[in-house]
Amino acid sequence: MQKQCFLLLLIAGFTLAQSPADSFYREDQIYALIGYPLLVETPEGLTQNKLSHTFSLGFIRDMPINSARNLAFGLGLGLNYNVVYTNLQFTDDMEATTFVSGDVKNQWNSVNAEIPLEFRWRTSTPTNYQFWRVYAGVVGYYSLLAKQRTRTAIIESNTSLSVQKFRLALRLNVGNNTWNLTYTHPIDSFFDFHKSTHNKSLRELKTAKLGLIFYIF
Repeated sequence: MQKQCFLLLLIAGFTLAQSPADSFYREDQIYALIGYPLLVETPEGLTQNKLSHTFSLGFIRDMPINSARNLAFGLGLGLNYNVVYTNLQFTDDMEATTFVSGDVKNQWNSVNAEIPLEFRWRTSTPTNYQFWRVYAGVVGYYSLLAKQRTRTAIIESNTSLSVQKFRLALRLNVGNNTWNLTYTHPIDSFFDFHKSTHNKSLRELKTAKLGLIFYIF
């Protein structure tokens, strides 16, 4: 009998503890992005090969700006990792380039801190977690590491790449619930204008990204 009374009290306490839907909710979110990096404004002869990939993980703070809380700004911080397979190989001093054959694995690896700033529209409510969203804004990338890795059947080499320390890009995320398409369009060039190369055709090379972004509450 005591066990039954305790169980009833526990259920009653749990029920009373459930507060009504919070009308001041936020869509603070952990996000994970997986996608394909696209080289744009490339010089003649440069191609991507194998399966290039990009991955981001971070957190966004939601700041609603209307009473319905379906309009908001979002400011976040994350980490971005990229691997781009390409046939363009730099020398150690990045003063010269060459195109490698298909049996040589040549990749550009980069790690960036990313700072997304979004304007957010969604159909969410305090009790609806499956909603349409359109998030658009800019993302800043701060370069932490950029290297070229080249492998043949005999040798492997690693070369530092001179990239712009800070770059801006436009980003659009559109989707419903779990599945959201994302596209990032670059504003700034990837390589440093003064340090990367004397080849002017490479000074405008940029990296876009197309993929999926998942929001984890």
